[in-house]
Amino acid sequence: MPENRGHKRYNIRIYGVFSKDIDLEQTDMMLANLGIGGAFIKTDKPAVPGTSVTLRFYLPGRDIPVSVSGEVAWWQTDPAKGSVGMGVKFTAVQEADLEAIKKYIEGLVAADLFGE
Repeated sequence: MPENRGHKRYNIRIYGVFSKDIDLEQTDMMLANLGIGGAFIKTDKPAVPGTSVTLRFYLPGRDIPVSVSGEVAWWQTDPAKGSVGMGVKFTAVQEADLEAIKKYIEGLVAADLFGE
């Protein structure tokens, strides 16, 4: 996939759920990378590109789940070509959730740079 992202992504492993906006059913997922503008979601049941989704997950050290609205930008359904899942571009994030994501990413960068 070509690199068309507006923000850097950071490799992580955080479990959560996603739902399609037309469906109340939640599907298990794992965030494999995260940035200010999107994430890659590993899931056995990726939504097709163009689908509106809501992601819900807990960041380490936070008692309140983060909830993010997004749109599936691309998907990978062939395990021979890579991890099965979907790339999600964030379309709406509440200010408190965005600040939590930024703080979490700052911690990842500090740990990488300074070994904290």
